[in-house]
Amino acid sequence: MRGRIRLAAAASLLAIAALAAAQPQRAAVSDLPAPGVRRVALPPQQFDGYAINRVFYDLLGGTGSAERDRDLRARIEALGTPLASGPFNQPLTDRAVAAIRAIDGLSDVGYTLYASERPGAVVLVISATLGAEAQPALRGAFVSGSATDLPVLYESADALLRLQLNVWAGAYADHNPWFGAAPAFTAQSPIALDPPGPGWTSWAEGMVEFGIAGASRVLGPDFYVFGELTGMTSGATGQDLFRSDTRTETMWEKVYGGVLWAQAAEQRALRLSVGRQNWQLNNGFLFSRYAAGANAGPNPALYLNPRTTYQMAVLAEARMGPFEAEFFDLDPAELKAFDSNTRFQGLRAAWLESKGWDLGLAAYRVPESNTVLRSPGGGSVPREGQRTLNLRAGHRDFGDGFSALAEAAFQDNLDADVSARAWYAQLAYTAAALPWKPSLLYRYATFSGDKPGSATYEAFDAPLSSGLDEWVQGVNFKKVVTNTNLNSSRVRLNLAPTDRLNLTLDYYHLWADVPLATGQSSYGNEIDLIVRWSLTERLFLLGVAGQAWPGNLIQTRAQGTARPWTTAQVSLFWGF
Repeated sequence: MRGRIRLAAAASLLAIAALAAAQPQRAAVSDLPAPGVRRVALPPQQFDGYAINRVFYDLLGGTGSAERDRDLRARIEALGTPLASGPFNQPLTDRAVAAIRAIDGLSDVGYTLYASERPGAVVLVISATLGAEAQPALRGAFVSGSATDLPVLYESADALLRLQLNVWAGAYADHNPWFGAAPAFTAQSPIALDPPGPGWTSWAEGMVEFGIAGASRVLGPDFYVFGELTGMTSGATGQDLFRSDTRTETMWEKVYGGVLWAQAAEQRALRLSVGRQNWQLNNGFLFSRYAAGANAGPNPALYLNPRTTYQMAVLAEARMGPFEAEFFDLDPAELKAFDSNTRFQGLRAAWLESKGWDLGLAAYRVPESNTVLRSPGGGSVPREGQRTLNLRAGHRDFGDGFSALAEAAFQDNLDADVSARAWYAQLAYTAAALPWKPSLLYRYATFSGDKPGSATYEAFDAPLSSGLDEWVQGVNFKKVVTNTNLNSSRVRLNLAPTDRLNLTLDYYHLWADVPLATGQSSYGNEIDLIVRWSLTERLFLLGVAGQAWPGNLIQTRAQGTARPWTTAQVSLFWGF
């Protein structure tokens, strides 16, 4: 018996060794991963609008001819390089990958998104195996008549049309939401119809996004058109933070079209897109894609946060090598009954090196808004007429695993006496040689508050500052403390146990830039654990657990009844 077991074990080991030997090795013309770097694959539908930090070519196998391999690499790169001209866009990426798939001598062509070392950006990995048989020139359900080719409807070397289908769902539980004192924090909210009391509350949310997306090369090899048309149905049941009724809502989500002119060899490109689409400025310090849509009250799915497109966005970008310039005109998708008619209009310029400097300048204004900003002393200023100047500087690799980043913003108003500022500085270190590749970050950030007795309004206004991994400064505190009159210290530990699993532990200490007249200044402290787990190629899990402890400012507002707020969240994301 023992002999048979040893023989079976030996056979298994030989089979595993044979399988490993059969796997194609990385080609000599492939990009090489940075040593010690481990990242988890991200669901593409969640990162539309993020800047592409780098296009990485992961090429396996070989044709047996070094010259032929170099030629295939050049042809792949010519089709992939234009994707770095602007934010990640799924239709454009799908079309480029379809064109690469049509190149003779390639197989297993695909792409994957990963988090970048540059905050607020992603790395796009295009993968292929060299030395394969020629692939079919056309494919898709319209070509074959078979549903097994879905979601692709039509694919050629020049064009792609596909179905878009994303299904998200989550279960959530909070203990002592609103620090157990909901009336103190929701009494003035028009959407808080039935907020929960102390103790546990739980609910479930779901979303289905459906539609079509496409991109095509037209009028020559360097010109492309692209766009998406999708609707979204979201629903919730149970007692969430604002209400307890079961409800659904169906609305348009992405409705946009665009054009791209890109010359890969010259590293220059122009892109224009108009409509309901995603967009983010850098890491979300001032504009995050997660704050562009409304996901509360009549638009269910508060924690799932599926609506992320602007009601209207006009984006025009030019790129020449590492230099980028962009014009943006944004109308956030607010709740219909409470639309403030706010628009943001601005310019951005940046010098971005793939492994070096990250320098940027942005300026924007608010040409239209019905919003009035009020100070604790009873004064008010209009948001309309507001102007903001933003400076950014960072380096992604100072050596030995260190990186740094800082931004500053200065705000005034053409129609009111306003002088506000916000800035942050962070330093990060990654120990690439250690197991689990630990990364440690410290960030200090400040958003100015309005000083009592001053004729100048000094509270910084950042209504679209957000992002779970960046500017949601505590998943619980975010509900009661916005990024104004706020100072914070953040310590983040990031671990990557496997290629599919990523763990982030965040600690926040929050206090007011301008204390109350009675001297209270502490909002409190929060610890959050975030789990990102790529279960399969199409299924992604996001887990969040957080505990917030109220400080004396929160206790004063709750009249001394505030209790620690605990949250536990599990969300699943599936995309076609």
